[in-house]
Parts: sequence; structure tokens; C-alpha cells
Amino acid sequence: MKRNHSVFFLLFFLILLFPITAYSGSREGLNRPIMYGPQYPLMFRSTVFEPDTGFTLEEGKIYSQVGNSSMNTFVMSSNSAKNDTPPGSADTFSDISSNGYSVYFDGEIDRQFIRLYYGFSDFLELQYTYRQFRFIAGSLDETIENFHQSFGLENQGREKTGRDQFEVYIHDNESNQNVFVLTEQENKYRKESVTIGLKFSIRETSDEALSFTFASNTNDYFIERGMNQSTVEDTREHSNFNDSLAAISYTSIFSDWSLFGAFAIAHVSKSLFENSPSEIYYYFLGSNWKLSEDWDLQFQSLNYSSPFPKDGVSTIGADVRELALGVRWFWGDTFNMETGMIENQSQGPQNIDIVFYSAINYLL
Repeated sequence: MKRNHSVFFLLFFLILLFPITAYSGSREGLNRPIMYGPQYPLMFRSTVFEPDTGFTLEEGKIYSQVGNSSMNTFVMSSNSAKNDTPPGSADTFSDISSNGYSVYFDGEIDRQFIRLYYGFSDFLELQYTYRQFRFIAGSLDETIENFHQSFGLENQGREKTGRDQFEVYIHDNESNQNVFVLTEQENKYRKESVTIGLKFSIRETSDEALSFTFASNTNDYFIERGMNQSTVEDTREHSNFNDSLAAISYTSIFSDWSLFGAFAIAHVSKSLFENSPSEIYYYFLGSNWKLSEDWDLQFQSLNYSSPFPKDGVSTIGADVRELALGVRWFWGDTFNMETGMIENQSQGPQNIDIVFYSAINYLL
């Protein structure tokens, strides 16, 4: 296991071994982390981890969320023809000796969410999440370029290509064929996936909780079956509930802030590519800081292993780290609104550029 994974496990173990007593005595159903999981689009082909509180809902309680996000990305592998000739063809890659993949991804994705979580008992919570999305050229390229320039960051050749384009190519370096192609926009929203989950309480007090969640997807095959324009025959069958995720989540509530942590493993062998890893690992840490009675500031880090195999010639198989920053406005004890952004901290062809999100949360 990689060194940074070991450090995370050590920190997570210490949190559980030495829980710190908080003097916030109530369990708040709306005190949750930013509930946005991995944003790299190829992850949407499988059941993904999404941050959650370690508490389960009280019996009979219902938590609901309606949210949306806009993601922009422009990334490419080093052997993409666009690296040498930016105005050139995006579907061309030079030959390299590798059993992995190469990527060219330029476009935006808008997503919409509906969550309904129900407290079946004091130790069991039922979870339902519906997602829909559309792949578009978008209009954020100029905004992203200006954002990068403002902070002295590189645009990695973005400014040399046409703005607001939509082209996605995944190239199998072993067979020297493009196995995943998207060039046609989906201006109408299409169903992305439905996730059914069960969350079990392991340990719970007034100010800390540990829980276990098991979840699986259904109706998540549109990207694979309905959008892929590649002529390469795909013999794998993507069916309902053919992948799954197990997660352990921890929460501790303090007087002015809350701590969230989680570890998850997803089984995805039928959902990605022929040479992709059969498991994806997730490591999560986050916090909510109370700015006033009505406002929270949120910050969190999500690490997950790449959906691509390590190939020895690029960083495409390296772990991904996405950082999220948001604010949440409370209106009473049962309603709040939140907005923020998610930015990749790691750099590579398996990364996003930026995501802007907003959501409304309600507790019944």
C-alpha cells in the first residue's frame, strides 16, 4: 500500500482510538460534509463514494437534497497529437509501449442530483440518490484561463486550442485503438445513475458517530452503452447492480466545528475498461467551521485511486486529489443552502479542472 494511504489509516485510527469530547450536545441532521464525490467523469460509470456524516438519521426522519454542478476540464496525455500541434486532430495518439491508456478530454458536464435518506430505525438508514447529466462544450474555458492566470497557474496549452470545444478520446495503448469516444453534445439531461444504499450505525454518542454504508448502482450504463461512439466492439455487459461500494464514515462534533473522515472501497470490475483496476480506494477528510449562527465554512479533501492502470510511462494511474471549499447558509433548524467549488490538487490526464456546485438541503 502506498505511503500516503498508510498515513491516512494512521490518522483515522488515532481519531477512533482517542475521541475528543465536544460540548455540542445535539445531533444535527443537516450538519454534513459537502456531499460531492469524485468529479472525474469516467468515475460515473461505477458506484462512487460520496462524503456523508457518520450519524444515522433518527427513526422516521427524512433528509433530502437537491443539487447541481458544472464541471470543466481540459487534459491530455503526453502522447496526444495535440501536445505537439494544438490545432491538430484530438483523436490521434503516438505509439507508446504500454498496457494502459491515453486520454484527450476537453469539455464540460452539468449534473443534477436528488437525494432522499430515510431513518428506518435508530441504527439503520435507507438511502436513494438519483443523478442526471449532460455532456456539453460549455462556456467556462475563458473563465478557467483567467482564474489560472490570476493565481499564476499554467493553462497547460488550453489557450492554444479552440475554446468551448467538446472532444473526449480514451486510447488503448496496447491495441492502438480509441476505445471510448464522445464528440456529440447531450444538450438534454439524461439519466446518469441511481444509487441504493444502506447505512448502519456502529457507534454513536451525542457528539461522535461511526457508521458503515453499503451501496450499489442501477441504471448507470448510459455513458457506456448510449454515448460511446467508438467502433471497437465491447464484449462486457454493464448491467444493474454490477458494482458496489462499502464505506466507513466517522464524525465528531465540537463547539465551533465538525470533523468528518471516511475510507471506502468500490468494486468496479465490470464498469470501466479492460485493463482498469477492479477496485477503487477512497480516503476522505473534511471539516465544517461555524462562522455564525447562520453560516458555515466547509473545507475537505478527497483522495481516490485512478480508474486507469499504472503503465510506467505516464501519471495516468496515479491517485487523484480533489479539494472542495464551500459556504452553507442555515435557515432555521431544517433548511439550508450551500455553494462552492471543487478543484484538483493533483495534476494529470485523470484530473478535472474545476467544478462549481450548489445545493438545497432539507430535514423532515
